[in-house]
Amino acid sequence: MPDGFPEKVCSSLDKPCRWTMWNVEGQEMYLYALIAIAVLLLVGRLWLRLQIWRKGQGELQFDHLPQRIGRVLRYALGQSKIVRDRAPGLMHAGIFFGFTALFIGTALATIDQDLFVKILDIKLLKGSFYALYEIGLDAFTLAFLGGLGYALYRRNALRPKKLTLTVGFNAVLFQLFLLVLTGLLIEAFRLAALDRYIGDSWGRYSFAGWTLAQGLLIFSKSESVWRDWHAGMWWFHSIQVAVFIVTLVDSPLKHTIYSPLNIFFSNFREPGQLAKLDLENPDIEQFGVGRLTDFRVAQLMDGDACTECGRCQAACPAYLGGTALNPKQIILDIRTAMNIYSGPLGIGLHPAAAADHKFNPDDMPVIGVEHNGRELLSKDALWACTTCRACVYECPVLIEHVDSIVDMRRHLVLMEGEPPALLGTTFNNAERSGNPWNNRDSRLKWTEELEFEPPIMAEKKKVDVLYWVGCSGAFDPNSQRTSRAVAKILNAAGVDWGMLGDEETCHCEWARRGGNEALYQEAVPPIIETFNQYEFNTIITHCPHCFNTIKNEFPDFGGNYTVVHHSQYIAKLIAEGKIKPDYSRNGSAGEMSDAVKQITYHDSCYIGRYNDEYDSPRKMIESIPGVNLIEMARSRDRGLCCGGGGAQVFMETHQTQPVNMVRLTEAVHALNGDIPYDHTGAVREVGTNVKLDQPGTIATACPFCTVMLNSAQQSMAVEDLVVRDVSEIVAEAI
Repeated sequence: MPDGFPEKVCSSLDKPCRWTMWNVEGQEMYLYALIAIAVLLLVGRLWLRLQIWRKGQGELQFDHLPQRIGRVLRYALGQSKIVRDRAPGLMHAGIFFGFTALFIGTALATIDQDLFVKILDIKLLKGSFYALYEIGLDAFTLAFLGGLGYALYRRNALRPKKLTLTVGFNAVLFQLFLLVLTGLLIEAFRLAALDRYIGDSWGRYSFAGWTLAQGLLIFSKSESVWRDWHAGMWWFHSIQVAVFIVTLVDSPLKHTIYSPLNIFFSNFREPGQLAKLDLENPDIEQFGVGRLTDFRVAQLMDGDACTECGRCQAACPAYLGGTALNPKQIILDIRTAMNIYSGPLGIGLHPAAAADHKFNPDDMPVIGVEHNGRELLSKDALWACTTCRACVYECPVLIEHVDSIVDMRRHLVLMEGEPPALLGTTFNNAERSGNPWNNRDSRLKWTEELEFEPPIMAEKKKVDVLYWVGCSGAFDPNSQRTSRAVAKILNAAGVDWGMLGDEETCHCEWARRGGNEALYQEAVPPIIETFNQYEFNTIITHCPHCFNTIKNEFPDFGGNYTVVHHSQYIAKLIAEGKIKPDYSRNGSAGEMSDAVKQITYHDSCYIGRYNDEYDSPRKMIESIPGVNLIEMARSRDRGLCCGGGGAQVFMETHQTQPVNMVRLTEAVHALNGDIPYDHTGAVREVGTNVKLDQPGTIATACPFCTVMLNSAQQSMAVEDLVVRDVSEIVAEAI
């Protein structure tokens, strides 16, 4: 029987039993004191950071508590977004679940020793349960080491551009590797020392440690040698743990604390719903975000929660296009601003130095601040955003990049009066004529080519469906074709519908995304008043931007309506058999054109990522006999933005590689049946060298997408390629 064997709780060496504090009996109080000091220092640092967050606007929200807990379980513990990126996701899962399992295992051993044994006189970790415990911990240890190994390989050999490739990340990976390795060595030294007692029996349950122990025994079979190594390694490992805890909030692993908090406190607004500004409150002098303290608490928390994984950067169309925008850097700049201004806020580890600075919120600008040779939150970066939400959708910790960008745009427009020149002109156009193009024509001009008289709400008063045509549908030639197609379909299906005609006016959703909240709030109430003059059950619109704002943002102004996108409504008409698109029977153009036989669909951000609608447009296309629907490499929730959202369609773009041309290239490669990416993941042959093997069509469900892709098609001179709205294709086939 080895010295110190706890016969009272383990009874004999024949059965598996956790021998807690073996070889270090009586030293646990020193360990607990060390860890307690480390935890207190950690809590102190966290408290200081919380004080910075609290300088932001609003409060942390605790509503929807069950759903908030569910989000933490799904996104933090379940890693559901992280594993979307397969190899890095599995790598992170190995590290995360390995770390979590070892933490739980250590906590369970402590509870077993200090609660069950000392107080309840019961041994928890013994028998079959202990055997499973050891097998599980060793398995998770190997998963942890495997994840760390791949992480080091990825950062130092593969070096993907989206990662933050700094020494700090390698250092923390090495720190974790050392923690796990020393923990495994402690087990191996223990098993080597006890080999003659349990080496041929239940010691094998600790299979990783046992295997390592067998290697150690080649050098020495002395129990005392391995006892000495065990005791030294135990303390070395314990000190490592304490250092890890103390430095956690300053290391790249700070997200292990902040990210679950960020997920828990994430907002419950609809994805397409921007926060409404109270422009009528005379006590509010600052609109938007121009200073650190203008950010909401949750936005400041975003800055610390960022894992720097770069998924937002890789998904961003503006970054892909070569603009100044990197959504990851936007969030990291918010973090940097908090670090810069912790002194002026009187919050930090050096209060004496902070006290020398008289606190003044005006001293804390965040837009365009020079720091360490670069410009934080540059205006060029803020104006490059397309608000596509690809960054938000990919973020594993639910950071809201777009909200912060729009809030800073609001400051630039409302407080500084500095929109980009062309966008400022468009604001003026909308104020003067009720549409972005300053078009003075009747909103009914597009109806002149219809073969029937469209119903007007001023005459009908009451209908089942109100068709909101929108500014593009009324004035843009491409979108006018879509308006006529929708009208034709509604008429053919016998729908009781009507439209406002010249009573329509622009709601200026694009202006809201462009920072002009005042113009939006001026435009929306009269539209709601017009709606409320009539009776209808459903509003349909072919513009995803109109669809999103009427559905998700009008309720903030008292406008609550049932709103559907035209693709949803038309797909429903087809499913109900009210229209039957079939070129062979109904095609108004006779035979189906070759271009229609091969169709690839481009997902609009504002009905896709914003409103989770991917199937209806595809169902419309698939309902037509003889049509072959081909998916692009990036489609559905990973679809690439056309580049026109976020008011970009009304701004001059500064892209080295225009994103609409990148998207058109992807579409051509899809229609050709080949892969659009080279070995680096970049899109091949963006430019005039792109050729289509056979006629094909890019189907859209958004007027901005149609404009942007048509523009790319003309710039790249791709022959035999047609860009059309899905409703045009269906209307042609009935």
